[in-house]
Amino acid sequence: MSSPVDPTSVPPAKPRKPRYPATVKHVQTLTPRMVRVTFTSPELANFGWNGPAAHIKVIFADPAVTAAASTAAPGGAPAAHGTPASGGASTQAAAEPRPTMRTYTPRRFDRDACELDVDFVLHGEGPASTWASQATVGQRLVISGPGRNYVVDPTAEWFVLVGDDSAIPAIATILEHLPPTARATAFVEVVDASDEHPFYSGSNATIHWLRRGEDVTKAGALLEAAVRSFTFPPGAGRVYVACEADGVRRIRRHLLSERGMTRDHIVTRGYWKLGETDHPDGDYAQDV
Repeated sequence: MSSPVDPTSVPPAKPRKPRYPATVKHVQTLTPRMVRVTFTSPELANFGWNGPAAHIKVIFADPAVTAAASTAAPGGAPAAHGTPASGGASTQAAAEPRPTMRTYTPRRFDRDACELDVDFVLHGEGPASTWASQATVGQRLVISGPGRNYVVDPTAEWFVLVGDDSAIPAIATILEHLPPTARATAFVEVVDASDEHPFYSGSNATIHWLRRGEDVTKAGALLEAAVRSFTFPPGAGRVYVACEADGVRRIRRHLLSERGMTRDHIVTRGYWKLGETDHPDGDYAQDV
């Protein structure tokens, strides 16, 4: 006879991130392939901004529908996706398909104005890119988060930031939070020169734009080549890498195996993956 399961041995479920209804307040074209959407909502006064390169979930559904689908089941537990809850309206809402959501970096947050900026890459396919390409003032959706952010090490003497188009908001927010005593080098891979736009930093920062062209299968190749040929400065440094998942793994492997860097000095994020439409946002490339 099997022993009864000790309920205390089961890890508790991760609490769901707060959700905020949001309305499009402004849409700004930054480059031909990037648009900035400013969201607003009184509830955003409670948004827990936690620093650079954090992430949020943008949920492409009307806030009223999302709220109804999240109605608590009896006993206070949230109704599980696809599981009927008691009550006619809640039962119908709980049976609705899960709304489409994608992960993004909050670019700017103004608590006093209750505004949150999110920069979207217009890559021509996918629900987020499609939505952003037609975003207009007054449209409504839901924002969830924030998740973990990048913690800037105040003892580091230099930073190397490596990323493609999808990582531009993360790199921008990191640069803005670096101490003035730090040196920073950023390698940013884009399609062409029209995708380049200014970065701001209080540190001594050098930006290298790498133009890969229209062939998406080449994503990450220029970044890897740039890292391999880069002469890292002496002293204590940190490296941040965020781009296509396979490219991230190649660069991480090079840093660990060939450069001898330690894992605690490297942060890696696989933001997207060739051939996949919904790559997990928890891809930290830790398997290399």
